[in-house]
Amino acid sequence: MRRISVRSMLLASTIAMSTATTAYADSQWVAASTTFPGSVRAGSREIPVKPGDKTVITIKSLQAGATVTVLNGAEVLTPKPLTADEKGNLTIPLNVPADAATGLHPLTVITQNPASVSQVMLKLSQVVPPKNTEAFRLQHVSVGERAYQSAVSADGKLFVTSARGPKDGSRLMRLNAATLAVEAEATLPKDKKGGQIGVFGVGVDNVHHHVWTTNTLAETVTVYDAKTLSVVKVFPEGSVAHPRDVIVDEAHNRAYVSAALTGFIEVYDTKTLEHIGQLEFVVERGKNLFNNTDLALDSAGGKLYGVSRDTPWVGWIDLKTGKSTTVKVPEAQGATDIARDPESGRLYVVSQETNNVVVLDAEGKVLADTYIGAGGVSVVWDPVTSQVFAATRAGGTVAVLDKDGKLVANIPMDETPNHLTAATDGAVYLVSMYGTAGDKAQTGSVTKITPKK
Repeated sequence: MRRISVRSMLLASTIAMSTATTAYADSQWVAASTTFPGSVRAGSREIPVKPGDKTVITIKSLQAGATVTVLNGAEVLTPKPLTADEKGNLTIPLNVPADAATGLHPLTVITQNPASVSQVMLKLSQVVPPKNTEAFRLQHVSVGERAYQSAVSADGKLFVTSARGPKDGSRLMRLNAATLAVEAEATLPKDKKGGQIGVFGVGVDNVHHHVWTTNTLAETVTVYDAKTLSVVKVFPEGSVAHPRDVIVDEAHNRAYVSAALTGFIEVYDTKTLEHIGQLEFVVERGKNLFNNTDLALDSAGGKLYGVSRDTPWVGWIDLKTGKSTTVKVPEAQGATDIARDPESGRLYVVSQETNNVVVLDAEGKVLADTYIGAGGVSVVWDPVTSQVFAATRAGGTVAVLDKDGKLVANIPMDETPNHLTAATDGAVYLVSMYGTAGDKAQTGSVTKITPKK
């Protein structure tokens, strides 16, 4: 892909380069870290940044008085070093050229006091227009702050989690999947410090009538009774590193929990409610790690599938032998979720950085690569319609693809989508964390998507 430079409003070409060189002439041999000494983000996770847009580089938690210079390739985007305020924060405006290429643009960030050199990616996206929206019926309900995930049971109940973060405010709710009416809400257990053990990921065990939840901040897993929402078991705090996704294999009495951004999967017996082991996605070549996120299960075939967020790998684990297989998929950068068609064995991988759904055959060969919009975050296979539903967080849409990866619909949601789940009756449920960018209330929601007959 041809890379076109991104210029700031203050870009001064050759003079700026000379100025920057002079400014650092006395300190160019100071030892520098390659890790940014604060936090830095280019663009936005909540809205797409397009060619021709105005955006910002947001820097936080530097030392007060630290200076920052930003480059795109050899071009200096800051004519002179900019200084962080007394809180160590700095906002740098950027004008994106209208003819800039979409994709990832690596920007070099140089600091002094302390000295560091690091990279941050500015992602430029296309906006995918609405398509075939009239083919779907939408039913919507608000469910509280920062809704996170949902899971639907065989008896028509939808379990929804929400979590604000380290403070109280997390919720586990049971909704009527048909009407979206809230039927019950759990009283969450307390952690060692007396705060809520917040719920993030959720899965349903229809055999034992349990709801499994991941408690990311407490690093544990909690099991609830599906009918009463009372706590059945809280596993020890700190027993799972950053648990994210939970998937239940009812046929084999197993629950699998991904330890996010590691290669590990924690294994639980759903009958005895005991932790019984650990599996691992292992990258077989090179020095890359497998940075686990969400999971997909082939219960009949005995395989567990996963994707790596920070490295371009897709993998599966043989649940009988524990052996993992990994394939490199460069088309999937920032992969967050995976779905599987049980009939064909095809895999569907959605990615935030490349804004796409990649279709793979059962062996990991790329069959299709479909652009869906900014920030692909969740994907499900709908067995009733044989379609793929994929949500974009920054784009605020749900894309619908056929089994070959062709885009057949694109539905604007005016929300910040986070998670999709599919029911056996053809309904698909979207959980959105909050509304559009700037929604201070951060009210989450559930949208039921059903095809019109």
